[in-house]
Amino acid sequence: MKLFTLVLAATFLLMSATLGITGEDPDMVAYFPFEGDSEDASGNENHGKIEGGSKWVKGKFGDAIHLDATAYVELQVSDSLHGDIFKADPFTISAWINPNFEGTTWEHIWRSLPGASGHNTFFLNKDQGLLSWRGQVGGWTVLCQSDGGIVEKDKWMHVAVTGDGDKFKIYADGENVAETDFQETRGENVTYRIGGTGGETFAGLMDDYAVFTRALDEDEISLIMEGVETFLPVEPKGKLATQWADLKR
Repeated sequence: MKLFTLVLAATFLLMSATLGITGEDPDMVAYFPFEGDSEDASGNENHGKIEGGSKWVKGKFGDAIHLDATAYVELQVSDSLHGDIFKADPFTISAWINPNFEGTTWEHIWRSLPGASGHNTFFLNKDQGLLSWRGQVGGWTVLCQSDGGIVEKDKWMHVAVTGDGDKFKIYADGENVAETDFQETRGENVTYRIGGTGGETFAGLMDDYAVFTRALDEDEISLIMEGVETFLPVEPKGKLATQWADLKR
């Protein structure tokens, strides 16, 4: 029986070495595939807590979370998802969204708290169909904002915002739709939310949501649109010998 198990395992390892097996991205600090829960699949345990009305529906990839206009997923800051993550360091927020426009005019894709106005927030405006990244720079500041006519009701689209210390960029379905000079913001966040809060809400679907501590480039944005699991690197084939040695023990 042991021999059969070893042969089966060896076959799997050889196939993995040939085809590649999904690895991890060290700069990914949170990843929410929303496959029936709000667990962080990045390995950093930045798990979310769902507040308000929500349900699981067919998504862009597998399941997606449906948030009503009172709902959000709340995340607490941690060593990896820290309170100054958007202050001056490189970052990326990437997600698939499908808004139904039942939220407020300004809907939050990502919200940073405490409640003082102007902490780092990624908006959509349903009336104008634009995307906007804002934060505190001596007051509430529009850091980067697209033209209108981009976001549509009841339609899946991929959105991303990046900062690399030189530029802010906003992407819609892989296209760079806005670019501005980078500005350092206040930071000091203690809580993050996927979805709305207070008088500015989000309603609709979200899927394949990821946060990175580096600015993805345009090619990476195009790749991550195919799914975060597709985007993740492949583990090097050199690990095969180590894995085989572990199996024989």
